[in-house]
Amino acid sequence: MGLFGDGEKCVFCGKEQGFLGSVFGINLAGGEYLCGDCRDKCAAGDIDFSKLTVDDVRGMMQAAKDNRMKGQTFQVTRRISTGRYRDEKLIEVDERHGWFRKAREENGLVYNLDDIFNFTMNVEMSVLESGQHFDLSTYEYPELPKCPDGCRVTIGKLIIWFAKNELGLDKLEFDLIPAFSPDEGDVRGGYACAHEFFEMMRDYRNARR
Repeated sequence: MGLFGDGEKCVFCGKEQGFLGSVFGINLAGGEYLCGDCRDKCAAGDIDFSKLTVDDVRGMMQAAKDNRMKGQTFQVTRRISTGRYRDEKLIEVDERHGWFRKAREENGLVYNLDDIFNFTMNVEMSVLESGQHFDLSTYEYPELPKCPDGCRVTIGKLIIWFAKNELGLDKLEFDLIPAFSPDEGDVRGGYACAHEFFEMMRDYRNARR
């Protein structure tokens, strides 16, 4: 098998993938090969394509294509930022339509605020003396995960769970805190970002009651 030929052939585009290209693809439930480029035409997320049929994936591609059309009418009414100086855009919200999107993602996908059933902030910490790691999460607002004495925050994520989603996604994850040696300013920015998102969702839901 060559590096750029004589490999798998994508069931959608028909392009033959060599050994290196095949590494980035996946086989569907019926054994058909899905290349990385065609997989990217679906929504990004934790999707187990190995359990999907060709018709399932075709439907997901069309749903993603239709979803991206919303971006043409997306009107940013609120931006939620993170980072040490709160200057790194993370989430953009269109409260008029009830939509939001990842500010740093260029795939154009739009998500519905009404599809959200829960959101949490998950924090990973390390014990300074022993190097042990453990996780904390919150399902109760305004209580955010607290860092015990003798520990430091290493990772922080905002996780948004969907009750339903036209794109077939169960959740979205946002990195709130840099993964490499975050300082106190980074942690404060991450917590402030989660706080702002929780407040925005509370205001949005109250306004629709």
